[in-house]
Amino acid sequence: MSKHFLRDYVTFVSGINPTRAKMENSVFYDQNDFMNDYYLDRESVINNYDKSFKLEEGDVVISLALQQAAIVSKGNHGKILTLNFIKVVFENDLLDKYYFVYLFNSYLDIKRQKERMLQGTGAVYKIPVKSLNDLEIPIISIEEQKKIGEAYFKMLYLHSCLNKYKDLTEKCVGSVLEESIKGGKQK
Repeated sequence: MSKHFLRDYVTFVSGINPTRAKMENSVFYDQNDFMNDYYLDRESVINNYDKSFKLEEGDVVISLALQQAAIVSKGNHGKILTLNFIKVVFENDLLDKYYFVYLFNSYLDIKRQKERMLQGTGAVYKIPVKSLNDLEIPIISIEEQKKIGEAYFKMLYLHSCLNKYKDLTEKCVGSVLEESIKGGKQK
């Protein structure tokens, strides 16, 4: 395993300020869209516009507020990238995008580097785009990157399914308990 700087593999494209954008009928990518992509929820609105800021299915985006990365789903294809997000453009085939998302979100060394780069005040801390270029990442064979990326996304999918199962179980049990109480009052 060798370490390299992120700038050797990707470039970053910042989003636009939606209040200054003069794009009619545009749908902007927001934090809810990011969370849906992060947890692999594949349903949302589709709209196409300006190519330089338009997201494509499979693009990698970083939420500056959450310091997390996600892969854009089909449901968010065509949305316009805003200032709160950065699009990651892969310059070559030496870094797998799924492996990148794993590294950026979960790899402990990267987490520590990101924590040192945070800037801001109060509750809002962000990583400056220029600092992202200086992240030092481990490079392994592309085959191993793909295996790690695939395992990470299977774990995210399982996590999403377990959360849905938990929510449904809580609703079901809550409904049964509510009915038990209502039925108990009538006696």
